Amino acid sequence: MRILWVSAKIFDEAEEKQSGVWQKAMALKLVANPEIVLANVSYQGITKQIYTSDFKGIKQYGLPRLGKLKKGYPPSGIKVLFRNIVNEFKPDIIHIWGSENPLKLLAFDKNYAGVKVLSMQGVLSSIAENLLNGLSFWQILSTIGIRELLKGSSLFSKKKSFYKDGFIEQKIIKSSDYIIAQSDWTVSQIKSINPNAKFFKIDRVLRPAFVKADKWTSFNQTKPVIYSAAVGYSLKGLHVLIKAFALVKDVIPNVELKLAGAVGRTDFLGDGYLRLIHRMINKLELQNNVKWLGAIPANEIVHNLQQASVFVNPSFIESYSLVLAEAMAVGTPSVISFAGAMPELAENNKEALFFSPGDYRQCAYQIIKLLSNRNYAVELSVNARNRSQNRNADTVLDQVAIYKAILANEENS
Repeated sequence: MRILWVSAKIFDEAEEKQSGVWQKAMALKLVANPEIVLANVSYQGITKQIYTSDFKGIKQYGLPRLGKLKKGYPPSGIKVLFRNIVNEFKPDIIHIWGSENPLKLLAFDKNYAGVKVLSMQGVLSSIAENLLNGLSFWQILSTIGIRELLKGSSLFSKKKSFYKDGFIEQKIIKSSDYIIAQSDWTVSQIKSINPNAKFFKIDRVLRPAFVKADKWTSFNQTKPVIYSAAVGYSLKGLHVLIKAFALVKDVIPNVELKLAGAVGRTDFLGDGYLRLIHRMINKLELQNNVKWLGAIPANEIVHNLQQASVFVNPSFIESYSLVLAEAMAVGTPSVISFAGAMPELAENNKEALFFSPGDYRQCAYQIIKLLSNRNYAVELSVNARNRSQNRNADTVLDQVAIYKAILANEENS
């Protein structure tokens, strides 16, 4: 089977320094399967023509950026280059990764050969609806600074942008005869848009560092550590975690919160939401208890998960939550919001502890419960790791089976 991926990036040797990345891991396992010939196309900025390369058996095509998208379509020059790629590679399946894909509607043009398959990742319309959850109007207003005024990147603007992209997302979903989702929650958000599509479900692939990680054994009541990767935009709920952490600190004064993820500038030109987070930390007198790790590679993420007492994901929306899957693979006891697909990954009170999205008091209560009971923490750890091992056994074989089922359906239709 000749599979052409339309993805968000060109793969390279550089190690990915963030949580929740997985496409390269899937691609490398997929291309090792003798039934698959895999190519990948995405934007690049090296030349004004198609840039080709080979990455560990994956043929790659880098498209130049030759203008802006209009109504979900790139300019005519990109359409011509993409047609050349399709004609050269002759794919059986064109697999479009994400409704937020930088090439948007391009691959769904009927003139391109190959069966079109969409993998849903984030659900943009749902993100728009939940982006500002847990923030007051005045908090949102306080995030607007010089950066936001110059770039038009306030939280209000981002919400409007997600709604706008959500309309294009609906066109993409309606154009898809076959849709792959990572959760029932994702299907629930989009099935009404295209009830005639054939839906497939698959788990996400973990990077080798998490699959091979030594099991979690850390439990330090004298100096507990909370680890989270909720750094980024407001949807991830870091403002909820900071308020919860303040309550935890009242009970356990020497507790430490480690935050992984790129933060960019931290001065007055930095991101407005992160400036709000820093003000919250200062107001609640948490400066000495919060440690910013920045963007870190997989092996460092694993190390921090192994050393942490608790992992927390306070997000308002998750179409899968690979960061939770990573924590469960290591066995780090987790406290997570009852949001999106996370209840599909872990069972409450057995493999993780849940709290209502935005409820920082319940979040703090669940964290304290784990920090106060070693036996319970170990029990959750063992159960989570067992669930993870069962979940990630045959993900790549499942992906191959989906490709086969789609092609078989096309032959019989």
